[in-house]
Amino acid sequence: MSSSVSTTTGGVVVVTHVHPTPQDGEPQRPVGIQKFVKGRPMILGTIQIIIGLMTLLFGIVMAINANTLGVFSGFFVWGALIYIAAGSLTVAAGKSLNRCRVIAALVLCVIAAVAACIATILYSLDASGILYFPCYDYNHDYSWHNSCYTYKVFSLIVVLN
Repeated sequence: MSSSVSTTTGGVVVVTHVHPTPQDGEPQRPVGIQKFVKGRPMILGTIQIIIGLMTLLFGIVMAINANTLGVFSGFFVWGALIYIAAGSLTVAAGKSLNRCRVIAALVLCVIAAVAACIATILYSLDASGILYFPCYDYNHDYSWHNSCYTYKVFSLIVVLN
C-alpha cells in the first residue's frame, strides 16, 4: 500500500509518494524478459538439446550409407551443434535472466529455426528422390535393394522427426 506526504514550503507544494517493494522479494523485470520467462526457457532449452543429440545420432546412422544429400551436406554435425548450443544458451539464460544472455539465446534460437527449415528441405529432397543418388553394393550380391530401402526409411524418419 502506497503512502503520500505533502509539504508546503514558500508557496510550493511538494508531494512525495512512496511505493513499497513487492512482498515476494522478486524485482520487477522488463517486459521482454517477463515474456521470455513465460515461454519456459528451461524446458525449451532441454528439448533443443535433445533434438540436437537425436539429429547427431540419426546422422551417424545415416552416414554408414553415405550417398545421401543429408550426409553430404553435413547437417547432422553442424545442425546438431547449432541445436545443442541454442539449447544450452537458452537454459543458461533461463537460470540467470541476464538481458544479454536472453537476447543471445533468442538470436541463436532463430538461427536454429532457420537451420531446421534448411534441414527439412534437404531431407525432403532425399526422401522424395528428386536428387537421385544410386545405391551401390560393392559385393555385387544383389543386396542393393535392402540398402536402398534402409536408406529411404532412415530418410523418412529424419524428415518426420
